[in-house]
Amino acid sequence: MIAIPKTLEDALRDRFVVPFVGAGVSMAALDRNGKRVFPSWGDLLLGAAARLREDGKRPEANVVEGLLEKRAPDYYEAARHAREGMGPGWYRYLRQVLDPPGNRIDTGSLSLARAVWQLPSRLVITTNYDQILRYALDDPNDLVQISVDATAELSAMLRDEIDRPTVWHLHGFIQQPQRLILTPDGYRELYPSQEDEVRYQAALQALRHLLAARTFLFVGFSLDDAMFGNQIAWVQEAFGGAAGPHYMLVKARELRDTQRRLRDLSCIEFLTFEDFGDPLVTLVHALGTAGNREPTTSPPLAAGAPLPAARLEVATAPSRAPAAPLPFLADKEIVPPVTRVVHRGLLAEATTAPPHAAATPRCSEAAAGDGGVDMALVRQSYRLVYQYQRRVFDRLAELSDALASIGLAFERWDPSQFARHAKSTSEFFRRKYWAWDFLPAYRLQLVWQSSASTSRSVVLEVVPDTGFTRSGGGEPDPARFVDAKAAGSELQISLMRSSVRNLPWNQIWSSLSGQEDTIYDGNDHELDAGGRPCIYRYLRVDLGAALDKQVFSERVIAPIRAWLDG
Repeated sequence: MIAIPKTLEDALRDRFVVPFVGAGVSMAALDRNGKRVFPSWGDLLLGAAARLREDGKRPEANVVEGLLEKRAPDYYEAARHAREGMGPGWYRYLRQVLDPPGNRIDTGSLSLARAVWQLPSRLVITTNYDQILRYALDDPNDLVQISVDATAELSAMLRDEIDRPTVWHLHGFIQQPQRLILTPDGYRELYPSQEDEVRYQAALQALRHLLAARTFLFVGFSLDDAMFGNQIAWVQEAFGGAAGPHYMLVKARELRDTQRRLRDLSCIEFLTFEDFGDPLVTLVHALGTAGNREPTTSPPLAAGAPLPAARLEVATAPSRAPAAPLPFLADKEIVPPVTRVVHRGLLAEATTAPPHAAATPRCSEAAAGDGGVDMALVRQSYRLVYQYQRRVFDRLAELSDALASIGLAFERWDPSQFARHAKSTSEFFRRKYWAWDFLPAYRLQLVWQSSASTSRSVVLEVVPDTGFTRSGGGEPDPARFVDAKAAGSELQISLMRSSVRNLPWNQIWSSLSGQEDTIYDGNDHELDAGGRPCIYRYLRVDLGAALDKQVFSERVIAPIRAWLDG
C-alpha cells in the first residue's frame, strides 16, 4: 500500500492540486511496434539537423549538432538555428514529428496519461506540444485546449469556471505551430528578464497565481527548464516561502541528484518511484484514488502508543530550515535508522501527571441522524467548547511567545483527526463531506522550529478526547466513542535538540516510532541519526489542569524551556 503525505492528500481532496505534465508522459506512448511515438528534445533537434543536411544545408546542420554536443546542450539556441535554417519547412517538420495520426499509437501505452486524468482536477498544465492528453480521454472531443495567449480562457480558468477536461498548453500546441514557444525569443516573451517586454502578460500572471495559490504535481517533468524554474523561485521569494508545497515525482535513484539540482527551490518536495512504467503509473493511480475517496481520519493513539511510521519516502530539496517531525511535513534528506544509545534522567513529576477526565456537559450521546435533538444541550455544548478553545488558544499563544524568546519560530499547525474544511465553492453539506470535519479544534498538532546553531524542535498535540474510536473508513460516530468520563484529555509534547543543524526530524521521528519501550516514557534518549547525535523526549501533561495559566506556565512552558536550553 502506498502512503501519501497528509498535506498532499488534503490538497487532492480539496481539488487544490494541478497536475503539471512534462515530456515523460508523452515519451511513454509507443506505436504498435513498441517504439516511441514522440521524440525527446534532443531527438527532435537531431532530426532537424538531419533534415537540414538532406536539404544541402550542411553548415546550418553542423551548428545545430554542435550546440547539442556541448557538455550542457543548448536546446533553445539549437532550435533557433534549426528554425532559421529550415525556413517554412520548420513548421511542416514539427507537424510531422509532433502530430502523428492517433491510430498509430498503441492505446495500451497510454496508461500514464490516463492516470493523470484520474487525478481530481479538470485542469492539466503541460509544456508539451503534442496531443497525448487528448488521446488519453474516453471522449477526445470533450477536451478544451488553452493556448498561451488565450486571455479570456485564462481568466475563466482562474475563476474556477472549468467544467470539462482542460489542458493549458503553457508553451503552445502543435495545431498552432507558428505560436509555439520553442526558441529563445518565444521564451523571453513568456519568461522575460527585466529588460524584455512581456508579450504574454496574462499567461505569466496566471502561472504565478497558480504557483502561489495551488499545489502543483509534476508528472514526467524534470524541472530542468531554467526559465520555468525561475518563475517558481520568483513566487517562492515574493510570498516569503509560503507558496506551495509543490510535489515532483522522481525516480528513486535520481533523487539525490535532483535534490542538489533544485536545492534553491525549497517549496518543491519529492515523491519517489522505482522506475518508469508500472511503478510510476501505480503511484499516480494511488494519488488519484486518495483524492477521490471520502476523507478518512487516523485511528486514535492509545495512551503511550507510538505514532505510525511513514510508509512512503518523501524528500525535499535541501533547505536552511530544519524539517518538522510530523507526518504532514516532508523530510529534508534520508538518514539511516536511528539507534538508541542511552537513557537520561526524568523531568519533574509535574510534567507527567496522569490524565483525568475532562469536564463535559451532561447530555445524552446520540448518533447523528434524523431524530429529535435537544437544542438547549447543543447551545450549551457550543458555549462550553468556545470557552475551552479560547483558553487553549491563549495558552498556546503564551507558549509561542516563550519559545520565540529562545529562538524557536512557529512553523505550522495541522488537524490530526479531521480534514481541513472544504473550499468556499464546495457544497460542504453533501454526504460526500463529513459533519465531523467541521468540529472546532477537536485535535490539533503544532510545530515550532529553531534554525539557530543548536537545532531544536517542539511538537505539541492538543488531545481533548482520548476516547476517539472509529472502525472502517466512514465518518466517526461520537455515540460509539469511549465514554466521555472514562476518557482523558492531554497535551502530548515531543522535544528534540541537537548540535547539528538541519537534521531531518521527520525521518528520525519515523524511525523512533517503532521503539515502544523507550520513546513514550518521559525519559531522555540519546540518538544516533546516521552519525549525527540528537536527544529526544516525549511528555504528557493533563490538559484539564493545564488550562489554568499558572499551571500551564509551571508544567508546560518552564520544563520545555529548561529542557531545550539543557
